[in-house]
Amino acid sequence: MLFVAESAKSKIQEIKQSEKIGEDFFVRVSVTSGGCSGLSYQMDFDNESKPNDQIFEDNGVKVVTDLKSFLYLCNTTWSFPVA
Repeated sequence: MLFVAESAKSKIQEIKQSEKIGEDFFVRVSVTSGGCSGLSYQMDFDNESKPNDQIFEDNGVKVVTDLKSFLYLCNTTWSFPVA
């Protein structure tokens, strides 16, 4: 399972509204090789599922990740720093 904190939900809604991203889009989270620690994390909006996608919904936000990335992301909570 992937979890979405209230701060992340608010920021996602804010971005979707300001960028005029449709309600049929979800958040795609992925982990790739690279970066200082050897891993880079990426979040995008997408509206097309792929084979082997893992699909979750928490706090009213649909989050999708590929199976390989899920191994790194399992049981994490996505949040956004509040200023």
